[in-house]
Amino acid sequence: MTDQVQLPSEELAEFIATAPASSIPAEVLRNCKRHILDTLGTAIGARGTPAFTILRDVLREQGGAQQAHVVGDNLFTSITNAARLNGVMSHLLDFDDTHIPTILHPSGPTLSAALPLAELRKTAGREVLVAFALGLDAGCRVALALGKAHYDIGWHVTGTAGPLAAAAAAARLLGLDSPRTHTALSIAATEAAGHRVQFGAMTKSLHTGNAAANGLLAALLAERGYTASREGLEGARGLLHVASTEPAPQELSAELGKRWEIFRVGIKPYSCGVVTHPGIDAVRQLAQRTGAAASEVETIELGVHPLVLELTGKSRPRTGLEGKFSIAFASAITWLEGTARQNQFTDEKVQRPDVEDLRDRVHASVDPSLSHTEAKATVRLRDGRAESVHVTDATGTPGNPISDQELREKFIELTAPHLKPGAAQAVIGYVERLEELEDLTPLLDALRAPTGGALD
Repeated sequence: MTDQVQLPSEELAEFIATAPASSIPAEVLRNCKRHILDTLGTAIGARGTPAFTILRDVLREQGGAQQAHVVGDNLFTSITNAARLNGVMSHLLDFDDTHIPTILHPSGPTLSAALPLAELRKTAGREVLVAFALGLDAGCRVALALGKAHYDIGWHVTGTAGPLAAAAAAARLLGLDSPRTHTALSIAATEAAGHRVQFGAMTKSLHTGNAAANGLLAALLAERGYTASREGLEGARGLLHVASTEPAPQELSAELGKRWEIFRVGIKPYSCGVVTHPGIDAVRQLAQRTGAAASEVETIELGVHPLVLELTGKSRPRTGLEGKFSIAFASAITWLEGTARQNQFTDEKVQRPDVEDLRDRVHASVDPSLSHTEAKATVRLRDGRAESVHVTDATGTPGNPISDQELREKFIELTAPHLKPGAAQAVIGYVERLEELEDLTPLLDALRAPTGGALD
């Protein structure tokens, strides 16, 4: 086999397995800690939602070895059960981070697989941080290799590239060599699934949960000697060619160790589909600039990227979850309440008469000249005034990142209702010095729910 040309996926596997921790730039690791904190917050914030409760109850009924806890809960179950529920929680609020070029949500499956394995193995914080950095980078590279056509066909890229992100992180934590890491990636590739038709339903978040659990399982199987095709990614009937009409396998290994995809991953300021964020920014600016009440608004006209209407074109949402996929609702509630965070996406607010009235005066149309970080907006007031704005880099995108302080505020807002008093601040401290922890016990203890929720 030594005369075989190394496949891009084999180069990627070798990098995951052998890259020295010291070779990962400090700025990469600093950004990874921001994304770890953000992911913990979005996951814990989903505790108590119907989708969380249903899945947790099903897992409790099925049982499982007591190996690891679920974030923000007292559930103690198998590491794959924990990974699945962690992953679902990370995506339920549509508040998780986004790889801007591909719309992959990379941190959810990566961290959701890494945490329970690290708890079971008593892994040091620095090793977890390194594994997260490598797993996130691998997942983004797989998403790039699948290409835009993959998403356009109807695949949910977090469900398809996510298992490989999880497998990469788990393989690194397990200390797998290059061949077994490659096997783990191939196993994860054949477990890839998730369709965009599920957007707006609970099942969308299951894609992320399955990605975390299946990626973790792939690494555990590879560790024991399970076999998989060498061409699980690049082969004519492998993931890249089966799930895309325009695969780009070279993206798997292009500039490994030089180009870090973490720098193209944004952190969301709003709890809804990322493509709506430029429009929300534009509406916020117009509301602040004009100071006009909703009753004074004649129309709000939005020019948006084509994906906005394709993904968030629900004109008359009836639930808070559907509202996350309605640019009209998101714009209306933003004008009325000044933002579009988790508290704005409730069934009550979606159905509120004043919101519905303004929602119907929001008109979005496609502007092909705009990227999906841009939006244009014009508000026309009943007194004849008009104001326009052009957002080029939405808040939270790499070109306009949220600050560390804004990230901490987001985390506290999401988690304080679910954790012990003072625990949110403690978690922030542990994550910010993650590389100093001998193992994750202090962090995981701070993440426990104050009462109830055990799978005993």
